[in-house]
Amino acid sequence: MSVKEARGPILRWAVLAALWAWIATAGAPDAYAAASTTVVPMPNVGVSPGTVAGSKPLTLEEAVRIGLDNHSRIKSAGFQTFAQDAIVKQRMSAYYPVVTFDNGFTNRGGKATQTSDSLSSRIGFDMTLYNFGKREGTVQAARETLDARQFFYQATSNDIALLVKQSYYRVLQRNALLNVNDDTVKNRAATLKQTQSFYEVGTRPRSDVTQAQANLFTAQARLIQARKDVDVAWAELRNAMGVDELAKQPLAEDLSLAPFPLKLEQAKEEAFAHRPELLQFSADLRARDQLIAVARRNHLPDFTFNSSYGWNGSNSGADLFPLQPNWSVGLNFNIPLFNGFQTTYKLQEELANHGSTKEQLRAQRQQVALEVETNYLNLVALRDVVNANEAAVLAGKQNLELQEARYQVGYATIVDVTTAQVTLTTAQIDHVNSIIDYKLAVAQVINAIGRQ
Repeated sequence: MSVKEARGPILRWAVLAALWAWIATAGAPDAYAAASTTVVPMPNVGVSPGTVAGSKPLTLEEAVRIGLDNHSRIKSAGFQTFAQDAIVKQRMSAYYPVVTFDNGFTNRGGKATQTSDSLSSRIGFDMTLYNFGKREGTVQAARETLDARQFFYQATSNDIALLVKQSYYRVLQRNALLNVNDDTVKNRAATLKQTQSFYEVGTRPRSDVTQAQANLFTAQARLIQARKDVDVAWAELRNAMGVDELAKQPLAEDLSLAPFPLKLEQAKEEAFAHRPELLQFSADLRARDQLIAVARRNHLPDFTFNSSYGWNGSNSGADLFPLQPNWSVGLNFNIPLFNGFQTTYKLQEELANHGSTKEQLRAQRQQVALEVETNYLNLVALRDVVNANEAAVLAGKQNLELQEARYQVGYATIVDVTTAQVTLTTAQIDHVNSIIDYKLAVAQVINAIGRQ
């Protein structure tokens, strides 16, 4: 059989070998795709934060939802996750062949050289058949990193939810303190009016009037400060929700208290199982394991297949056309012998990175345990503080009523009334602050155990 006659069978063999190699590895991407359950959030690039306004009360759940939909930190984390998903798809390209189509035209000439033209056209097919798991390890490492990015996205969402809750409760707190200061101004205005009446009939000295006036002016100054604090709280809530404008509106959340349903040990167990920061480091650790395996296999050979078919022609010794066909088929066996110890040091790098990630996971686990315990203990203590402050408010009201009655009949001075007013105002402020602190502690415990 001549060489020309043998070209047909050889070409058919080359095509069959390429198809067999592609079929043998085409199922691998599907297997890895089936093994992954990560859902990649598509960043919302078509919706920009706008104005949130309305006459109906704004609930805490609605505020959190708006924050999760609009905050830039969450969108940024979503883009990072989407980018890592694209990296996974890039790594998956190693399972597929590389097909190229090359064309070239060359014109040569000179005083000592005969002018000639050459034309070539080539289709190439190159593919990795087997490389001892290096391809698979690289893909799986990218998938584990994708899981880590997904957990980072979840952690960011939890942090934004906590931030919105904190800002929401601050608005409630500032509104409640505004009401306390408003009541204080009304009470001190009534006291001033009463003192002026007593002074006009000669039963109280002028000093009582000036003292009552000073008390009223002080309360009015605090009321102005309280109004400013409300405006600041709304600005902080708007920023936490990630919107450009947020009109003031009623808030639906009340200040009632509810006991936390979990014990301390139960809260810790749930945090260790569901806290996204821990899951993120665990995924990073699995990715490091895969990279170590790849680094260990870098000294192993690679099996690759390549083939090409093309046409070329030159008019240096003959006519340029018709172009003459040519082809090639090859199996390559590449053995890395020495690369300046790069493989050795790459393995050392991956081992060191693995150790660093492992210690970060250990430190994060300790930090999670600390956050859960401190926030939980703070929660338990604040419940008792709320009860104590509630009793102080009742006692302060009774004391103020008593001192005002004694003042009317001349048995108490304006100082006694002022002291009673200050005591009641302080108790009311402490009561409001303790309730909000309890609400914030509940939100912090929920965040510490990995919930929204």
